[in-house]
Amino acid sequence: MALKKLEIELLADKIVSNIVNSGHIKINKDISIIKSIARDVLLEDAQKEREIDMQTKELLGEFAKEIENERLDSSKLFMMAKRKVAKKEGFLL
Repeated sequence: MALKKLEIELLADKIVSNIVNSGHIKINKDISIIKSIARDVLLEDAQKEREIDMQTKELLGEFAKEIENERLDSSKLFMMAKRKVAKKEGFLL
């Protein structure tokens, strides 16, 4: 499941804080620029995951009758199909 906007904001802050506090790099510019870049990357990633979720739902929707008739575990099937769709798209979950 893709991260929500608030989760992305918190994660971006945490990533940048950890990088800065590690002492491995020195920040010469405003740290908000780095946080903004981290947030934008995470937002892009979350959007791509939402697209993969939609593709997976569409794919499984084509087999809804079979899934219901066979009484398959829809959540497990969704995750298996999502991994396949993500791999096909070159996206790492």
